Amino acid sequence: MADADRAPDPRRARSAREFIAALRALKDWSRLTYRELAARADAVGDILPRSTIANMLGRTTLPREELVAAFVRACGVGAPELTVWLAVRKDLATRAAEPGAGLLGEAAADATPVEPLEPLVQGEPASPAAPSSSRTPEAGARRSRTPMLSGALALTVAVAATAAMLVWRAHDDGRGEGDGPDRKGGSAAVSSDGPAPAPGKYRIRAVHSSLCLSERPQDKTAWVYQVPCADVFPSFSLQRLDDGLWRIATLHPEHGPGCSGIMGQSKAEGAWLGDDYCESRGAGEEFRLEAVDRPTEGFRLRPAHTGQCLGLPGGTTRRWAHVVQLPCRSGAPGQVFRFDPVGAGTKGEPSGPKKEPSGAKG
Repeated sequence: MADADRAPDPRRARSAREFIAALRALKDWSRLTYRELAARADAVGDILPRSTIANMLGRTTLPREELVAAFVRACGVGAPELTVWLAVRKDLATRAAEPGAGLLGEAAADATPVEPLEPLVQGEPASPAAPSSSRTPEAGARRSRTPMLSGALALTVAVAATAAMLVWRAHDDGRGEGDGPDRKGGSAAVSSDGPAPAPGKYRIRAVHSSLCLSERPQDKTAWVYQVPCADVFPSFSLQRLDDGLWRIATLHPEHGPGCSGIMGQSKAEGAWLGDDYCESRGAGEEFRLEAVDRPTEGFRLRPAHTGQCLGLPGGTTRRWAHVVQLPCRSGAPGQVFRFDPVGAGTKGEPSGPKKEPSGAKG
């Protein structure tokens, strides 16, 4: 099929035209005809007619994400590189749709692209461990998803972190400092005696937006977004670990058990939350639940490997915005979550710190 040379790198694309040029270069690299590409796509369940390929490579605007994914797969590019292609495409599209919004929010495929900025990365992601050999066959089916656990992920995270941090820093009050676990004062008071939720199934709801954590059904990747709580997919649950840590577990109807975590154990500000094998990202999928009672009651979710907070940059309420890790900030919207019980026998009362009645005596 293709020669031994490396496939073209899309990260050099600075506009929609350059991205299309990279796709054309990828086709040349593959040495496949339109007919052969369409046949390869059909063999794995993708829809990629010859006429669609020709139109895509002849246009000057960004193609749809699913079309890019099908084309890149058909060209013979591996899963880690596919993740990079999709991240670059989303970066270009969302920058055009909302200048300064970066990778957050829905992509507008036909918008005029703008120049991307240099990534702001505060650390290198660790190499993930291979999935445990003790996994069940059902869990092994999860391999059919696009894996995002490789050395190439550092590049994807760098792209993602750029715009996320721009939005975040625009929201920040200029102090440039985060909330450490022992920091006192501020408008986000930590309640050390707040009761933790019991292990079990929950919808994890961002308090500021009343939207819940979810994957996008039918996606080839498994990023975690905020969506209407009625549309949550797949099921989420909390599992208690040792040393006061928690795991956010998922159960996908096709790919089996998984866990939410910061991909590749990245330490980058703005790194995305995603679902994949449990135990494949080490401390990147372990969290501390930190109860807070201001500016609203709920919990911060703090990845154990960085001590940062999961959140929605700038407190965005946009549906399908990525959940990312960011420095914990006092009073910042988008970093407080509640756990709404799911399943028979639950009372439906969300988990959060409980205040004493106003007449209670200390």
